[in-house]
Amino acid sequence: MKRLLLFILLLIPALSAQTLEGIVSGKHRSDKNKARDQYRHPIETLNFFGIKKNMTVVELNPGGGWYQEILAPFLKENGRYVTATYDADSKSEYRRNSYKAEMKRLKADKKLYGTPQVVSLSGDVYGEERSADMVLSFRNYHNWVGSSEFEKLRAIYKTLKSGGVFGITDHRSDTPTDQKGYTCEPCMIRDAEAVGFIYVGSSQINSNGKDTKDYPGGVWNLPPTLRDRGLKKSEIKKMQTKYKKIGESDRYTLKFIKP
Repeated sequence: MKRLLLFILLLIPALSAQTLEGIVSGKHRSDKNKARDQYRHPIETLNFFGIKKNMTVVELNPGGGWYQEILAPFLKENGRYVTATYDADSKSEYRRNSYKAEMKRLKADKKLYGTPQVVSLSGDVYGEERSADMVLSFRNYHNWVGSSEFEKLRAIYKTLKSGGVFGITDHRSDTPTDQKGYTCEPCMIRDAEAVGFIYVGSSQINSNGKDTKDYPGGVWNLPPTLRDRGLKKSEIKKMQTKYKKIGESDRYTLKFIKP
């Protein structure tokens, strides 16, 4: 009987680790990253997109790996996690360093991450055509607007299987124009539909009514960046205290399907 109880106790953590809830609350996530859950709502966001354990999921530009440390463990047993990241030989030093940091992170803990597929973010398709069940973009679109948004959207479309899901979150503008990191939600929907996507719907999971969107340095004045761009030296401390109370930006969360 004691052996049976011990077996069950040992099994429970292993089982819970396979759920989003178990991974999000996992010890592998730092307190700093967990503190951002109140703004990013990873469980609710991923459930809204309809993620499943057996999917092939492409994450565009994982950056510091905030979502990567949730997605890769969730998918490693029955699905596949694909990181579409910067090129190792990029002309940009920032991008080369970002690639190196990501590869170091993934290789340092294969037990956690498994063996993700690594593909180029600069290609016209992220891996093989019609290979992914889901493509996710977290706060990338504002960097594409005005230069490469249609190129990226077409690449996402090519990557997805028929019926595949494109999920996106980004900083939401309250105007028809894109301003200082904030992007026009209706414009984003229009652009995705122009490429061929079917708009499924939106969620207010990641909205923030405290975000006034009128900061001198744009969205980057807010946490977690808290840049002092546009602020007078004498007011930096005061304004950053104010911005911390506002929290992270107001964001749209949109779901599309490839027909």
